[in-house]
Amino acid sequence: MVVRHLHVAVRDLDPPGGGAERSLAALLNGLAHAGPVASGLPHLVPTVPVDLPPTHEAWQIRAICSEARGAATGLLDPNVDLRRVPLAHEGVWSRVAWGLRQRNGERRPRPWAHHRHLKRRNAQFERVVSEWLPTEATGIGVTQLDWAPGAVAAFVKAGLPWVVFVRDEIVFRFPDLYRPVLEGAALVCGAGEGLLAQVRSAFQLRATANVPLPIDFGGRFGTIEEVAARVQAARAERGEGARPRITVVGVTPEKGLATYHALLPRLSERWPEAEVEFVGDGAFIEELRRYPNALLRGAQPVEDVFPFTDVHLLLVETTGSWGRVINEAGLHRVPSVTCSIGSQPEAVGPGGLVVNDHRDIDALIDGLRDVVEQRDVLGQRALEHTAVVDHRRSVACFREALEGVLSR
Repeated sequence: MVVRHLHVAVRDLDPPGGGAERSLAALLNGLAHAGPVASGLPHLVPTVPVDLPPTHEAWQIRAICSEARGAATGLLDPNVDLRRVPLAHEGVWSRVAWGLRQRNGERRPRPWAHHRHLKRRNAQFERVVSEWLPTEATGIGVTQLDWAPGAVAAFVKAGLPWVVFVRDEIVFRFPDLYRPVLEGAALVCGAGEGLLAQVRSAFQLRATANVPLPIDFGGRFGTIEEVAARVQAARAERGEGARPRITVVGVTPEKGLATYHALLPRLSERWPEAEVEFVGDGAFIEELRRYPNALLRGAQPVEDVFPFTDVHLLLVETTGSWGRVINEAGLHRVPSVTCSIGSQPEAVGPGGLVVNDHRDIDALIDGLRDVVEQRDVLGQRALEHTAVVDHRRSVACFREALEGVLSR
């Protein structure tokens, strides 16, 4: 019998830094138990239980991450053996990078200083991971995001093949650091064919796998009947004469900040009755407070926001890594408008609108108005499209991809 071992080495896992860590945790939790692969999987309806007879054994999973974000939250299944190490996220060079950050455009940390920080932290992480890996380790390494180069260097020393997830734009910003990670990987995973096409255009990859974002809708939001009841109550509370509401969750320069600065004043001219609700906190969202049609809500659970909105808007500038919030909106029968970059069109599917150029503000406003007018029809399609990111399907896809690596 083949013993399936995974060695997961990442900067963050529990507590998560964001959606990327939550996604990886959900996949690991699924693999920690026997289950099926994607081939032959029945149609899955989010929040609806279905019997899925296991066809493959569970993986034995060890994971290592930094403890810099604080105490673990219990995000991982007890069968995942997690070790947390005292390796700080930030250091001298990261502070220099942020202190000298670009003042215009993308306003990222200063690249040369950020590069030095990444090299230093990854060298430290390599040593930590090498000490953690068992002598004569067998199985597959898994990594993602900022500290992937350090993890991969340790995997190479241990003679392990590795699988890497691409979750954001870091690999494109520092290709010299991440080229060996991606081009040497047994498998590169991403959410959506659009994102994988972006990666393939910049790197020579050995193999790729489309592993959809895993969202446990039932575990987070309750039954579909409970979600529908919240939506119905919220719409009744708003009433028929409510102002059209556009909701944006999270704002950074990479996630549309410049476009929102252009959109809000133009929207007040062309569609003055509409309002744009921004969910989240931080300096970038605070910049938008100056506009009368911007509503800043602060950090709130999306289940408290989406039942009260008409359309969800998500924009990215360079890397379309599939916004999970699109499908969380869809569960609440809220259609989305997004751009045509990477996997964003796949995330929306038939449940909204993809604009070819989101910097064309008038065309973007026209699209938002059209979607609001078709909210009920597109919202139902968005709900149906959520099946593509059901966590059970995503785990089965990842399991099948790993079995392929084992068989090579």
